[in-house]
Amino acid sequence: MKKAFDLVILGHMAMDTVIHVENGERKVFKTSAGGAVTFGSIAAKTSEPGARIGIATKVGKDLIPDLLDPLKAKKIDLSCMIVDEEALTTRFELIYEGGHRTVSCPARCSALSFDDFPDELWSARRFHIGSICGEISLLFIEKMGNGIIDEQPVGIDLQGVLRDVHDDGTISLISQGDALDTTRKIYEIFGKRLVIKGDDFECTAVSGIEDPVQCIEYFLSEFSDVTVLLTMGRKGSYLGKNCDGNATIEKIPAFKPDRIVDETGAGDTYLVSYLSRIDNASSCSFATCEEAALFASAASSFLVEDKKFKGLQPAKKILERVQKAVYF
Repeated sequence: MKKAFDLVILGHMAMDTVIHVENGERKVFKTSAGGAVTFGSIAAKTSEPGARIGIATKVGKDLIPDLLDPLKAKKIDLSCMIVDEEALTTRFELIYEGGHRTVSCPARCSALSFDDFPDELWSARRFHIGSICGEISLLFIEKMGNGIIDEQPVGIDLQGVLRDVHDDGTISLISQGDALDTTRKIYEIFGKRLVIKGDDFECTAVSGIEDPVQCIEYFLSEFSDVTVLLTMGRKGSYLGKNCDGNATIEKIPAFKPDRIVDETGAGDTYLVSYLSRIDNASSCSFATCEEAALFASAASSFLVEDKKFKGLQPAKKILERVQKAVYF
């Protein structure tokens, strides 16, 4: 009998294509695997090779088989990867032109359906909801909340709450009011199990507040028993949690990498690395949460040192960087 999943990441796997436009000419680079299920699972498995890491995802008939090689090499559990023979795999195009980046989604796979996944999935020790194009509905999340049998932490990235993908492939953000309403509904489902993660832009887009400390204070007033992670790249991050009825907020420094090559996937790495260091979001002491956030910051600093997933490191090296305490 297989042991329970240590972490399950939910959402679409994407096929990402980078395009550089110079003097009207398009240079198309090799397509690679993307999405939270890709970066998050590889980060978690690299950190803890003995952990059972699974992805609950859906791809289309056109998925390039070689894109699964990095996940197979890490022995990530792909038993809950569903192939929809009637759909295309979700695709993103990242177009760089004149110093600007435009992201579009020319293809979307079908939405995740709760009934497609086995019951054992909901016995996982931790979850990361990594929606990238609206593929995880509130109905799915509600059923998921009913299916989880214990007090496992559930992480959610606000990018998935905010992003609105249109039929023509363009991407915009939903309104601040709608984003806050959706976040509130998710909180009503998971309550104290919820870990909310977003970068400074995303947290402002949901709360309407630019100052990071005031933003976290707002989240903790609206959603009293959640944990909040607000990331700011090289400026570090913030951890927020209500302790004994009072908002406790701590600045987490950004660890200095040896070099910066590719920052794609840093947010997913941060969240899954944080989740990997806690067992129960509601009863976790603030000191333990702070240690987890430092670990997450250090893990992300390794990711950016090389292309794609090559910079990721096991927990031992991450903890060594935490101990050295060399920051930006």
